[in-house]
Amino acid sequence: MTFTRFACLAAAVLAAGTASAQEPMKFGFINKMGDHPWFVREVQGAKDKAKELGVVLLTQDVQFDADLAVTTFDTYLGDGVKGIAVVVPDRALGPVVAEKAKAAHVGLIAVDDDIKTADGKPVPYVGMNALSIGNQVGNEIARLVKTAGWDKDVSKIRVGSVEDQKADTCMRRNRGAQETLFKAIPALKDRMVSIPYDNTMVNAIDVVSTTLTANPDAEKWIFFSCNDDGVLGSVRATENAGMPATDVIGVGIDGSRACEAFGSGKASGFRGTMWLDSAKHGAAAVQALYDQTQGKPMKADYYQDATLINGGNFAEYKGKLGCK
Repeated sequence: MTFTRFACLAAAVLAAGTASAQEPMKFGFINKMGDHPWFVREVQGAKDKAKELGVVLLTQDVQFDADLAVTTFDTYLGDGVKGIAVVVPDRALGPVVAEKAKAAHVGLIAVDDDIKTADGKPVPYVGMNALSIGNQVGNEIARLVKTAGWDKDVSKIRVGSVEDQKADTCMRRNRGAQETLFKAIPALKDRMVSIPYDNTMVNAIDVVSTTLTANPDAEKWIFFSCNDDGVLGSVRATENAGMPATDVIGVGIDGSRACEAFGSGKASGFRGTMWLDSAKHGAAAVQALYDQTQGKPMKADYYQDATLINGGNFAEYKGKLGCK
């Protein structure tokens, strides 16, 4: 081999090695309901942070399909990702994905719904402090109830706790609301009705409509749930039943339905929502995964703060909410 040909071959090999070394880091992001406004914004926040960090982000909407979530997880591992953020469709997947990530030496962080390993250890988590944000909801409802003077006579009031009973995170949010509301107005505790739903607004409308029919003596309703869908769906059910907005008090969580609830400017039983900017959740997850690759261990929790949005301050936030 001549020196010239050897030099060319060596240069080609070096160039190939350099190109390989410069391949960008890859992360995966799995979410359970990609067509929902919350997750649309959350994934976009993750993408924006990944771009800022020079990371390739693979994303997949699994639409509550646990099998697809596991398949996607395996695909990401096969693609050589260095970290995966996951919004699990079922918290029972926690031990499964945690073991896969550990075996592959890949970073793992749970988003929105916390999960645990097989031996019960929590996986690093980005989201809300479920009990604390429920407390905020309970405080705001108690304030609204007292302002309206409903606390003087609760005999015609029902409190609807709209619950995704399969989701521990949801139940902790509801328990937080119950604890604070009933501490402020103890007489309401005996007026509560647990209403199971599947975490969607359509189902909330259906189950609350049935509940209204089953409680014909109730003249006023209070609603809380683990998300805006549960509360706005409840309010829509009261509207369909002909109840005036003044006889309904509902406070949501997440802000995903704020545009719909407050955009018309009409009076509504949906009085407010504890807004969490889900884009910050996505960004925080990607940042935590990236930091781990740089030698910074992940924290146990990355809690995000909530902001009360209501009819009074909606105009201030509508731009950030992406309202049309």
